[in-house]
Amino acid sequence: MKLSLSGQSLTLTDAAGTRHENVRPVRLFPLTEPQHWISLVGEGGRELACVEDPASLETEQRQVLETALAKRDFVPVIRSITTIKRANDGHDWHVETDRGPTVFRIETDESIQNLGGTRLVIIDKAGTRYLIPDVARLDRDSRRKLERYY
Repeated sequence: MKLSLSGQSLTLTDAAGTRHENVRPVRLFPLTEPQHWISLVGEGGRELACVEDPASLETEQRQVLETALAKRDFVPVIRSITTIKRANDGHDWHVETDRGPTVFRIETDESIQNLGGTRLVIIDKAGTRYLIPDVARLDRDSRRKLERYY
């Protein structure tokens, strides 16, 4: 298996020498094991290969994979909850993240998932994941707002 990156496109050349263009790296367990289990998915949505431990790859190949993953990863970390407002089809969350202030909508309380301990992930209507790494580290007002939904 050989990976190469040209512009925004990841290419995989498999053991048989077949070249696969526009390959997407997908973390199979992005929040619980982000450094392991990377699926390489082809244009048709079919898994072409799975990398259990990227650290086992040669340095150049690991760097190509990490670059492609960095372009794809987007998991903002919630630092505080400003307001949560009722909407017709869910709730609008106004939050401060590590990437700045944002507003997103969740449809149900099931959009808030416990990752074990005090870690939570909130999945908005568009499918974006927002991480709260430690509920206890949120300010008191944010924790109070969160308690109504979790």
